[in-house]
Amino acid sequence: MNLTIYNNLLHGSLRPQSEQQINNYKEIAHLLDKHPDTLAEIENLLTQVLGKNLAVNFNTDAPVNINQYLITPTYTPVEVDYFPPEITLPLPNTQTPAQRFYNFIITNEARRIKLRLLQAVEILQDDICTKEEIKNTLSQLARYAKNINEETQPNGIYSALLTQIVKLYFEITIIFDTLLTEKDFYSFTDFYALRLNQQPDSSAITAYQKALHIHQAQRLCSAFDNAAAQNLLPQLYSELAQTPADNTLIAVTCALENAVFLQHTNTTIPPIAELATAEFSKDIVKAQKQTFNNQLNALSNPREALIQIESAIDNLPVFPTTTPETIALLVSSVPRQLNSWLVEQKEIYKTNASQMFVPTMPNQPAKTTTPKTTKSKANPQQQKNTAQKLINFLSGYNLKNEKIMPDDNF
Repeated sequence: MNLTIYNNLLHGSLRPQSEQQINNYKEIAHLLDKHPDTLAEIENLLTQVLGKNLAVNFNTDAPVNINQYLITPTYTPVEVDYFPPEITLPLPNTQTPAQRFYNFIITNEARRIKLRLLQAVEILQDDICTKEEIKNTLSQLARYAKNINEETQPNGIYSALLTQIVKLYFEITIIFDTLLTEKDFYSFTDFYALRLNQQPDSSAITAYQKALHIHQAQRLCSAFDNAAAQNLLPQLYSELAQTPADNTLIAVTCALENAVFLQHTNTTIPPIAELATAEFSKDIVKAQKQTFNNQLNALSNPREALIQIESAIDNLPVFPTTTPETIALLVSSVPRQLNSWLVEQKEIYKTNASQMFVPTMPNQPAKTTTPKTTKSKANPQQQKNTAQKLINFLSGYNLKNEKIMPDDNF
């Protein structure tokens, strides 16, 4: 792939100049806030924004399938993550028209390169050809990074380009990790040392590691491995502690815990797009609560209920230790929601057990009451009959099956 735009930013007509004016800025200003999604949209907008500054034919190096000339080609499809890898390195603010112009070109060219490489995988359908295409792209990016670092007159636009190139380089290595080996690209530390003559700061390392771990968590959700998940979770917890506002990291961590729970209960694990949603967790928790409540309602002994609750708590999957602050972020984790609810139920049953289970006496006849009748004038015989009815129970037996009084006394 020819990286014509980046090459021209460094060596051609797009080289930024101090106090540079963009000739056709008024005509293209409305395009610079757009965020195209597809490859065709990106290429079309780049063509419009570049205008007379640079004519680019994006189809000159389009990939071509040559499998008919190959003997037994091997094809490994690339699974696109639901949450695409995003290394959050800080980019300079865009304030001037020139900065907005170059920022649009730099960021959208990076997105175009990733989409074009994904397209190449589908068209070439040969691992050897695809791998060479990816390695060639990485090699060009590494060379451009070194060129910028050696630039005698650095400026803000080149700083933004360098940051974007570092992001793009390692996002490509993450996306296409099934086709690449560690020998095919620089490690994160080596890239900084050998291309930029410096060491990455801790925030850059964290940003890279977080993007890598989010990618690995998604792959685990689609091809589950419990041991690998348990090893990855502490790293996700650590990164959550450092970036508690990262919603993608929160969603992926919850999804991985949900996958652990589903595997623990021998339940089919759905795709990450479903697994990471709050609605999925809500539905699973609701169903689990209903099932468990039905089991408890069938019991008549509070001790049995407490034993069953404790057993359910013990049967939940155990996760690596982390801080309460981190746990509080995992609101869509099914096992953590269930654990919290079961602990609450345990306390409720302990405190109110005597009220929740009303004892009953077997073989006790149901009590009935005789409805009141309208009072009418009664004769002596009726009064005798009424009196006999009222005291008739004294001729019977009590609850201990003992005769209440002798017949003579009655």
